[in-house]
Amino acid sequence: MGDRFAFTDGGQEIHADEVGEVTDDEYVTVQEDTFVGMAIDRFREYSPDDDEKTVYYLYIVDEDDTLVGVMSLRELLNAPEDALVSDHMATDLITINEGADPELAAREIADTDFPALPVVDDDGRMVGIIRTEEMLDVVEEEASEDILKSAGFSFADVETSRSQAILEGSASKILRLRLPWLLVALGGGLMAGLVIEGFEDTLEAIIVLGFFIPVIMDMGGNVGTQASTIFVRGLAVGHIDDRNAINHFKREAGVGLTIGTIIGAIGATAAYLYLLYVRGLEDPIAAQGDVLTVSGVLFISLVAVCTIASTVGYVIPWIAHKLGYDPAAVSDPLVTTVKDVTALVIYFGLATLLLSHMI
Repeated sequence: MGDRFAFTDGGQEIHADEVGEVTDDEYVTVQEDTFVGMAIDRFREYSPDDDEKTVYYLYIVDEDDTLVGVMSLRELLNAPEDALVSDHMATDLITINEGADPELAAREIADTDFPALPVVDDDGRMVGIIRTEEMLDVVEEEASEDILKSAGFSFADVETSRSQAILEGSASKILRLRLPWLLVALGGGLMAGLVIEGFEDTLEAIIVLGFFIPVIMDMGGNVGTQASTIFVRGLAVGHIDDRNAINHFKREAGVGLTIGTIIGAIGATAAYLYLLYVRGLEDPIAAQGDVLTVSGVLFISLVAVCTIASTVGYVIPWIAHKLGYDPAAVSDPLVTTVKDVTALVIYFGLATLLLSHMI
């Protein structure tokens, strides 16, 4: 069973381990041999404790209170009053078991178009309803927490207010929340520095390559962060699981390739114009006719970096999730580290290979 479920009702937060603890008893049921006219009268007699709790459906049960059908209010009003509700009810039912994990139930409800779903016991007897709008609030809240965690924050207690933890916590608490993942990012920066040092001869010989380093790093970082944020949110709301993860990886790789091609073409064109018309023919690159080659290096690097960053942005949080770690908290620092190192290796490696005559 998942984490203890937090449910807000009338401004009061309620915690539950099972769906049955947070079901709503404001609903209308009739026997399957009830006439439509009598069922409409039951609706007229219905008076909920909370005026905001609209009843959308009529639930039909048998003599043992087992749920056998459902009718929407519109279907009920359009049916002949002298007909039986059993002749017009829908029997293809979507129900939630009262013993289900509320968090998993919320994710299941998020995939439906119904404003409310019936809750039944193990024998199929109706025990209440779950309102979709209330359950979706929970899904959205959990997704928002994961999005905040992806920025490098880690919460020991998910019930602690995010604002209070960040803004009002003690200095030591803030350090515990933020410093570990910043240290991971620092390690990644140092590794990137070692890569640059390894290509020191290339950079000294072709100084203009340093001008485009921020372009490579920033675009890879933005694409990787976008991908990891989208993945963490999809994982949080249950849209990504073991069944479809591989398909999402392949699709994201294609998206990264497309983005990289577009960004690479724009960046390479800008680099070509800059080298040819801003730096001028006195620049060694332009003088030796290597403007197109440098632009090509930038293009290929951006395509490769965006594709890798986009794919890694999905794969790393998934691996963290499968290993039992919090994917939202660890994804961005690790994605940044992998992206930075691979980006620089690709960029300087291509430059060294294609412009070896200038080194």
